[in-house]
Amino acid sequence: MPAHAGRCRRRCRPMPAPMPADAGRWRSGISEGRTTRPMVCTSCGASVPQGGRFCPTCGSPFEQACSGCGASLVPGARFCAQCGTPAPAGSEPPSATSPTSATGPDTAQSISERRLVTVLFADLVGFTALAEGRDAEAVRELLSKYFDQCQDVVGRYGGTVEKFIGDAVMAVWGAPIAHDDDAERAVRAALDLVDAVQSLGPGIQARAGVLTGEAAVTIGATNQGLVAGDLVNTASRLQSVAAPGTVLVGEQTEQATNSAIAYEPAGDQILKGKTAPVPAFRAVRIVAERGGRGRTDQLEAPFVGRDDEFRLLREVLLATGREKRPRLVSITGVAGVGKSRMVWELNKYMDGLVTDVWWHEGRSPAYGEGVTFWALGEMVRGRIGVAEGADDAATRAALTASVSEFIADDTERRWVERALIVLLGLEGGGSIAREELFSAWRTFFERIAAQGTVVLVFEDLHWADAGLLDFIDHMLDWSTGTAIMVVALARPELLDRRPGWGAGRRTFLALGLEPLTDTAMINILESLAPGLPEAGSAAIVSRADGIPLYTVETVRMLIADGTLTADNGRFVPTRDLADLAVPTTLQALIAARLDALEPSDRSLICDASVLGQSFSVAGAVAVSGLDPETVDGRLRSLARRELLTLDSDQRSPERGQFAFVQSLVREVAYGTLAKRDRRARHLAAARYFESLGEEEMAGALASHYLAAHRASAGEPEAHALAVQASLALRGAAERAAALGSHEQAVAYYVEALEVTEDPADRARLLESAGISAEAESQTDVAEGRLREAIEIWHDLGDRPAEAWATGLLGRAVVNAWRAGDAIGVLEPALTTFEDLEDDPALVLIEHQLARAYWFQEDRVRAVPLADQALGRAERLDDLANIADILVTKGALIAERRPYEGLGAMEAGRELAEDQGLNAIVVRALLNMSGSQIGRDPRRGLTQARDAMALARRIGFKSFLATAAGNGIEVAVELGDLDWVLETGQELTTFGLVGVDRRSILRGIEEATLLRGDPVDALFAEHQLAESEGTDLQAVANYQASLASRRLLEGRYAEAATLWEQSTTITPVNVSSDLPRAARAAIWAGDRPTADRLIGEIGKLWVHGAAAKGRYAGLQACQAALDGRRDEAVEGFEASLATGRELGMVIEGVLTTLDMVIALGLDDPAVMPRVAEARTTIEDLRLGGLGARFEAIVAERSGGTGSSGSSGSGSARERATASTGSLESRSS
Repeated sequence: MPAHAGRCRRRCRPMPAPMPADAGRWRSGISEGRTTRPMVCTSCGASVPQGGRFCPTCGSPFEQACSGCGASLVPGARFCAQCGTPAPAGSEPPSATSPTSATGPDTAQSISERRLVTVLFADLVGFTALAEGRDAEAVRELLSKYFDQCQDVVGRYGGTVEKFIGDAVMAVWGAPIAHDDDAERAVRAALDLVDAVQSLGPGIQARAGVLTGEAAVTIGATNQGLVAGDLVNTASRLQSVAAPGTVLVGEQTEQATNSAIAYEPAGDQILKGKTAPVPAFRAVRIVAERGGRGRTDQLEAPFVGRDDEFRLLREVLLATGREKRPRLVSITGVAGVGKSRMVWELNKYMDGLVTDVWWHEGRSPAYGEGVTFWALGEMVRGRIGVAEGADDAATRAALTASVSEFIADDTERRWVERALIVLLGLEGGGSIAREELFSAWRTFFERIAAQGTVVLVFEDLHWADAGLLDFIDHMLDWSTGTAIMVVALARPELLDRRPGWGAGRRTFLALGLEPLTDTAMINILESLAPGLPEAGSAAIVSRADGIPLYTVETVRMLIADGTLTADNGRFVPTRDLADLAVPTTLQALIAARLDALEPSDRSLICDASVLGQSFSVAGAVAVSGLDPETVDGRLRSLARRELLTLDSDQRSPERGQFAFVQSLVREVAYGTLAKRDRRARHLAAARYFESLGEEEMAGALASHYLAAHRASAGEPEAHALAVQASLALRGAAERAAALGSHEQAVAYYVEALEVTEDPADRARLLESAGISAEAESQTDVAEGRLREAIEIWHDLGDRPAEAWATGLLGRAVVNAWRAGDAIGVLEPALTTFEDLEDDPALVLIEHQLARAYWFQEDRVRAVPLADQALGRAERLDDLANIADILVTKGALIAERRPYEGLGAMEAGRELAEDQGLNAIVVRALLNMSGSQIGRDPRRGLTQARDAMALARRIGFKSFLATAAGNGIEVAVELGDLDWVLETGQELTTFGLVGVDRRSILRGIEEATLLRGDPVDALFAEHQLAESEGTDLQAVANYQASLASRRLLEGRYAEAATLWEQSTTITPVNVSSDLPRAARAAIWAGDRPTADRLIGEIGKLWVHGAAAKGRYAGLQACQAALDGRRDEAVEGFEASLATGRELGMVIEGVLTTLDMVIALGLDDPAVMPRVAEARTTIEDLRLGGLGARFEAIVAERSGGTGSSGSSGSGSARERATASTGSLESRSS
């Protein structure tokens, strides 16, 4: 199988990084649960039998760890304090008379032991001179930052800061808790600390010394050091002789860590107080994961010239875990500049941290437009621990186990597992909407992130299919509050495809890797081949143009031809190199290396280049025609020549596969193939992939058939290859569409059209391309493809097919909110094809025409059409359409027939839920919540929140915005302003833009106005949309928000006009804004306008408790102004009672003001309501509404008195005072 999707060696699993109190935990992408490390004596290093209390070698007491979580057990405890696992028998503390017990007064609290520990000393170089002349506070601030940095770095690697001495720090590993890699942790920490100190300011450097050995350790003591002995003094002395910016270690430390860290001999050091010289080694760099895992035997240049970029990359990793926010790091640069090396260095770095990091890596293959979601599938395979090519049963079992490990909820687990089955191309996944697939895949990684930072490395993203890029955007948009770091490696071409890649994201870091400096290139060359003459080195550096791969490939070429030979870890010349000649470009250099191969090896590597970046022996056998033994031997030989690598990591989904050492090597090899050779090899590759029968390979199969066809122009086999390519491309397109990568699907369909001649087949391809283009919101593309299909079906005389394509065209235009254009397409089609009777095409045409009429508020024509479509769908037993049309019909009739309408929508929702049609479920909830606003606001808010939750889960951003708009509007009425403002802030952070953002602005503005907070910025944003005038709903909502502002400013006539204008712009706002306009007219004293508006409301069919309550309040105003006091009071009280019952607290305050204005403060029915309203204002912190309330009360009371005062006392106190004075007057 080609493993072109990425290198998972060492990577597609979490890095084992136990915390000090969790020494037994090891997370693995393959093993299930947890395994416990062997128990090791912390004093002498001997193995200790499980359950042992003392070391059998030295007699030291052993600190037992929990078998469940690895945490240290409290002596004498019966259960683990961290996870509740029962402690093993005999875990009571050692006797105080133990030979190793401490003596003296602290015996009960402390234990003295001899332990194997590692001590780190570090200090700032020249700190005394640095502090001289500086302000004391500046020096203290600098030291504080330094100390914080030391604490952070030491803790990051599981060490303990023992003490600070001036500008020096001492840290210890191995006490109080020991790990088997303490020495390596300490050296990693020292290298990190020396590098981190540079960020404190220009010229500031640190140096460090690290020693490993036995020391006296006091556990649990107070007012004394943790570690003491000669080891501590020697470590301090060793640090003092280290050069600025370096780390020196002792011989025992070097021996314990040299498998993972590269060292240079630093000679014997004469240290103060030591009678004999101390051998020392300079730590150069980390070269492998902990314990030497992943260390390559191939040529690896030193990592130079990228200090600043790598420091930023490390900080993003740490910040992701610390802040629990998703981040995108985009590392771009030309081939060979060092993108993959940056990630390898990050892998080695994070492997030493004590926090859990769950690493995933995948590569996008260079097959034309890319294989759909291949890189993501690679990551999932790596996480569940199955190799490419594993049978379905094994893959399913591993998938179930992995999903169960991270997801506890049964419903969510089944949902996520089904979506991952679709991703991996296994049988039984079924059809799932793109948004749900994205959401389920995202949820899988989010649940992993609950246990530690998740890193997703996408290599060669410039080759990625558009769907993968969309998924990355989706994850970054939706995975709020999770520690997920996405690292994208790509050539600059990615920015040509996605010019706005990463733009506008506050957590985006762009690292554009520029060519290295000549100095850095010389350092690389001298490190790899120190004996090169100056002229030869200068020629190599000059032609390399700062691309490190050129230098490495040059050295490889010189090794291959015998010019350089290995000598003690370096390569030295075997002859005089004064006349050394090197190729002028990197591509020419690689071509020269290929030309130097034996013809049979060169042919094989060119064969392999057709398969992709990585490939199996079986694939190479299929393409080359050689026997497996010969192929395997030659591939291993090419790996020894460092043209290929062999993945032998048992945790990798590519284990046993070979890969090109660099993608550019594959590209150069492929480029040397002649046209005829390419055809033969692509055809062989296609037949090999076809024999595997794996759905995941559909894109690769199609690309190979298409490449073979393109290389066969004018050849006899061209037609046969065209047929095969068409079938393969259609399969690839269908898989891409099933995975939600519709842009990729359109590309495959277009390529299929290139090799398809049959008119009916072309029409079907055009239809499918139109459907995918519509799903991608490419309406113009969809319309063009569908019109072509309609024309072909018409010419062929296939009326049902023509009708179906016409219905698809109408749906695409309706969904683009072009109702008039849709009617122009669908009305004639309905007449033309009405004789088809119960054909699915008529269901589609009638339903979409009903929607188009609805969008134009023509319910008279919309409802009968929806009924007709529903009847046909019932007879066809088309459950999806039945559910969808029920929702449409219910929403159409709910205004006049609310019980029937809500019932129809509920029936549609239930049917859609049973069928797993979540898009229809969300649509039903949205329309139901909107219909409940005038009936039961609380239920409407519940349904809106349910719609928001489902939209979040399945990733429907536009549905989320609409649901939030509905919910926010109702929540304002219910006085839940905290939720409104919190939700608004959350959705702003989430990144809603355009029409989605505008759908929530009105509610946020009204809540902000009621609170009395600044609103200018919100209105400026909303006014911009209003000035464009293209979104009528946004224009109407801006008018309504401005009306609310004018009302609270006391400009009532303007408010009435604005609210009435809102209702004329869009009928959607009539039910909410016409009563508000009538109220504002009453407050303005404009009785004729108020009567006219109330009359218009009466002509509408006022239905639902909330709407009736508002209408009753307006009629009460009319009665009061007409002098019908008792009737008015009865109406006001009924309105207030309805508001209380439905929780409409804001309406209650406004109705109280209606009473104040219409009846006056002297009416005995008014002042008790004023007191209640003031209590509501105070409880809900309605500063804006409260100010207007007090202004009106003051006006009606003559402008003075406690009722109008905004000075001393709370609103509640003022209410009591006002009520008391009223009772006094009335008595």
